Amino acid sequence: MKNIKQWLTDRLPAHKQPLPGPIAERIRLEHPFVALSDEQFLSVKIATEEHIDDILLIERRCYDGLTPWNRAALFHEIRYNKNAFYMVVMDQKKPVAFLGSWFVSREAHITNIATIPEYEGRGIATFLIEELKQIAITEKMDKISLEVRVSNTRAQSLYRKMQFANGRVKKGYYANDKEDALEMTMMLANN
Repeated sequence: MKNIKQWLTDRLPAHKQPLPGPIAERIRLEHPFVALSDEQFLSVKIATEEHIDDILLIERRCYDGLTPWNRAALFHEIRYNKNAFYMVVMDQKKPVAFLGSWFVSREAHITNIATIPEYEGRGIATFLIEELKQIAITEKMDKISLEVRVSNTRAQSLYRKMQFANGRVKKGYYANDKEDALEMTMMLANN
């Protein structure tokens, strides 16, 4: 959370006004369902406070039982952060993936994206990023950014396929183990 706050501070000059109204209340999903390659459909929703337990469950499944963003942080993000919104993907009532983001200073920043292991490689992360991209274009953002562990070459490969470019390496970025992060950015063509 400290790294995200620093990211926000770096990008929001003191005179800059926040976007009008909470982003999570302004936006609409382009596609409320994701179609998997096996013709299965999963629902996609803008996360509310009711989805916090779902997001925590996804985190535990993806991060060896850990929750990088705890309940209090997620509650703050969803209820109070007007620049944040989360999408959650459900298979019936089973939470399988989520994406968290901040929209600040013409930049859509992915704060977290995770898919539980048995649903990986089925296009869900690609779908979430594409959905975010459409929302970012509608909101007149110039780019989408994220940080990824330098050891997570699988995710980096996906991001590069989606037109993210490598940026700088942030030394000791991850609090739990001090691993470095690679910053990646996708430029958006706004008309």
